[in-house]
Amino acid sequence: MNYKKFDIESWNRKEHFYHYKDQLRCSFSLTTKIDITEVIAFIKERGYKFYPVIIYLIAKAVNKHPEFKFAMKNGELIQWETVNPAYTTMHAETETFSELCTLYTDDLKAFLKEYDKVQEKYKGNYALSPQKGIDNIFNISMLPWISFDGFNLNLPDLGEYFAPIFTLGKYMKNAEQVLMPLSIQVHHATCDGLHVARLLDSLQELCDNIKDGN
Repeated sequence: MNYKKFDIESWNRKEHFYHYKDQLRCSFSLTTKIDITEVIAFIKERGYKFYPVIIYLIAKAVNKHPEFKFAMKNGELIQWETVNPAYTTMHAETETFSELCTLYTDDLKAFLKEYDKVQEKYKGNYALSPQKGIDNIFNISMLPWISFDGFNLNLPDLGEYFAPIFTLGKYMKNAEQVLMPLSIQVHHATCDGLHVARLLDSLQELCDNIKDGN
């Protein structure tokens, strides 16, 4: 869990950071559709599962952008070297879910192998958060039963939680494309719409050019 203390005083967003953290506490969400046509073809060809692959792609996109790796630690703003995806997994027998985390690695095959290990280890554990001790995370959940055009988490106050929160929906075929709704919720103290747009552009590029290697 390597990180560095972030120098707020020399940051060109210093005023924005304090304004949206302390004065006008503000988060915002954005819903869009990601073209996953190449991802679907890729997983069918290799026999992979969709959910861990899309988790990997989101994690790879997030780790390309430092604006989404902020956190508070011991009262100071820090920036993680790497952030890991914490994702919901459904228990069909109880219709409840747990949040699990797979440590991010740039190699897809290695990530999928670790994902399977986590699933096996916590199979049958119905606690909300059975894993402990992983601080450098961001969040992903999926609603595979429904597609949507808009989604918003009703979070009255994110406080000092700066990690992005992704919600995915049921993907749908549109002509020759397969589109997946994706919502992202962020804290305005550490990022703006420009940064979210760059992140989503990175995710789309990764989806268009998916491959086994890093």
